[in-house]
Amino acid sequence: MQVWQVGLDIQENGFYSLAVQRQRYGWQLRHWGYQPIATVQNQGASSVIPQQVISALKQWRQKLPKRVSVRMALPAGSILQQSIPMPAPPLSLQEQSWLVDASLNKLFPLAAKELAIDYRVLDYPESAGRVNQSIVVSAARRSEVDGWLQALAEADIFPEIIDTAPCVLRSMAQLAGVADNSLLFHQLPRQFLLVSPLEHAFLYRLMPNELMTCAERIESARQLYLLAGGERVQHVCYSGVDDGEGLPPSVDYWSPLVAIRQMSPPLPDTPHQWVLACGLALRQEDL
Repeated sequence: MQVWQVGLDIQENGFYSLAVQRQRYGWQLRHWGYQPIATVQNQGASSVIPQQVISALKQWRQKLPKRVSVRMALPAGSILQQSIPMPAPPLSLQEQSWLVDASLNKLFPLAAKELAIDYRVLDYPESAGRVNQSIVVSAARRSEVDGWLQALAEADIFPEIIDTAPCVLRSMAQLAGVADNSLLFHQLPRQFLLVSPLEHAFLYRLMPNELMTCAERIESARQLYLLAGGERVQHVCYSGVDDGEGLPPSVDYWSPLVAIRQMSPPLPDTPHQWVLACGLALRQEDL
């Protein structure tokens, strides 16, 4: 029997979870849930995990089968990411690793020994049918990664994969068939995560919500993307926290559940809030 693949999206005020199981006909939805944790305050880059989170995760873990493959994303504010253009001709896996190692001191302000490093190669189409590649290098403080692993171990949770929210959002958009020209806007409790369209080079930004309406945040996202070196985009795909405001005409909710073949009610009324959890659950194993 295939084990459940479980995506765990931990936010400052609770966590989303979603589990799938591979069947002959495709993915089957086996579990989804949201657990609010009202007393948790914003931890920022702290490696100290509140006991309320650990207790809630422990209760949640007891509801799952013993053998599961848990995948989690580090909080978006904990991640440093930089991109390296892929030279031509494309590099071998060993050559990619050498290039990343040689570039670390230029990419990040911290010493390499203080960081947990990973990278992946992302494709993006260009004109005339060409496809370019870039190496996206992700880094987090080792102390913070160790803090999360120790806290999760107290709850009997041992992640097989730790990923980053921007990459998970982008890969889930591909699996869900989101239009390649759509800017991805993911609303977090206190911030919003902006990720470039699939047809553009990988780029992301994390910005505070401030006191703005939903329409103002969307327009701010478009302007931020331009300032960050992106192109002007019209269509935006919205996911994450739902504040109850109506979306502007050029913005649409999108559901990750279209990538799952078999589902039984009850299902989430707002599936766009499970985008990261679903993207983690569906994530392929590392080579």
